[in-house]
Amino acid sequence: MTGGEQVLQVRGVSKRYPGVLALDGVDLDLRAGEVLGLLGKNGAGKSTLIKILAGAVQPNEGEIRLDGEPVSIGSPQQATDLGIAVVHQELADVPNLSVAENIELGLGYPRRLGVFVDQRGLRRKTLAILERLGVKASPATLVEDLSVAERRMVMIARGLAANARILVLDEPTASLSDEEIDHLHDTVASLAADGVAIVYVTHRLAEVFKITDRITVMLGGRTVFDSPTSAVSSRELIDQITGGLGEAGITEERQAPVVDPGAEEILRVEALSRDGYVENASLSLRSGEILGIAGLVGAGRTELVRLVFGADRATSGRVFMRGREIRLRSPRDGMKAGIALLPEDRRNQGNVQAFSIRQNITLPGLKRFRGVGPLPMPSTSQERAAARDLVERLQIKIASEEDSVSTLSGGNQQKVVLAKWLDSGSDVFIFDEPTHGIDVGGKEEVYRRMRELAASGKGVIFISSEFSELIGICNRIVVMREGRLVAELDGEGVDEGALVEACYAH
Repeated sequence: MTGGEQVLQVRGVSKRYPGVLALDGVDLDLRAGEVLGLLGKNGAGKSTLIKILAGAVQPNEGEIRLDGEPVSIGSPQQATDLGIAVVHQELADVPNLSVAENIELGLGYPRRLGVFVDQRGLRRKTLAILERLGVKASPATLVEDLSVAERRMVMIARGLAANARILVLDEPTASLSDEEIDHLHDTVASLAADGVAIVYVTHRLAEVFKITDRITVMLGGRTVFDSPTSAVSSRELIDQITGGLGEAGITEERQAPVVDPGAEEILRVEALSRDGYVENASLSLRSGEILGIAGLVGAGRTELVRLVFGADRATSGRVFMRGREIRLRSPRDGMKAGIALLPEDRRNQGNVQAFSIRQNITLPGLKRFRGVGPLPMPSTSQERAAARDLVERLQIKIASEEDSVSTLSGGNQQKVVLAKWLDSGSDVFIFDEPTHGIDVGGKEEVYRRMRELAASGKGVIFISSEFSELIGICNRIVVMREGRLVAELDGEGVDEGALVEACYAH
């Protein structure tokens, strides 16, 4: 991968929202055939810059040049016309349309007789693009039937169908298996070799050093560092991302809490099953314990905790809280029993995007905020005070509690999900991939909160695809494979080699 002629220049771009300066004079350069790693903590401005390049947000100041000529990207369609394609972290496909229909969406379907969609022509055109990317899915397959990795490749194919010269990939390997990640990396290398300029946003430093040619770091809405990848060390890169804070305290924060051998069993799951998803799963959780669940994508980790929370119904099995069996027919039953779930899909399942930050934070405990009067209506002033307290405790970067939660970065949305459960009185907290898409500092905050919950006598279940996270913070780790719990590791038995072996063994 090498850089050719400069195709994109961003100069002095700023973006203001009420009370927040999201971008402060950002500069960025990109060359044809180059893979640029764009890094930074949540709230650093990466998402805003990407939205500007995608035409979804307009800057207040600054200039964008393509091939040396100033351009205005006033809409997503204009971005497409200029040859810029963005594959967002949250997939923007249409699940009930076919692969071919998604690829050509917005580009104008080929027609017969000027009226009817030429399905054969459509499939023929998209098949060539899919073959170029090494995607085996049929153009006629519905997108909802694809894996997450295949859906991301379809979004990349849409960019190629639009003859994109600049491709922005925002956290493209999130929730992918190692094999799928390797395939995506091969695709990125192939596209770069064909001259496509690629902006690659990731929080996985191993990826940065493996596939990027150059690195740009953003901090506080500014670009603060730019270097060829080969000229920077991991230590230096972390210092740039964190503003010089480095990894101080990481070792201490990641130490698993000490659990009293006689601690009370809070949760017990016996032979829990859901046909096709989870089979005969049993586990226990004690007061003060952090229990990790490891496994590859599709192993059934999320499906298991959704059963424990009541989000899905089990076909068989039993769940006990403090020795008493509970019936789980809905999330309300899980909440009443003292179980809190912070879901992997924070955008669609963790928060209500149409609600304000205040409304999201106080949603699980509205009964506590009822005002005095004849009608049992929530007191907005009490909600606002509670929300403000949690915003300050978790250092959520916002302008106002009344802003829509959809305006926040992914990391700050994750903090809102955590905030709404912290004062819920729950005894069991389930964190499903809570550090996905979060920067180094944000991860440490999540670790600290889990440790605090455990120290207060709560039970914590932690699902993560990063084995190092689980090893560093959990007392015990159970491993899932193909819907079954296949191993349990603790003490000296917890190491990455053992986890890998348990996940991949047949």
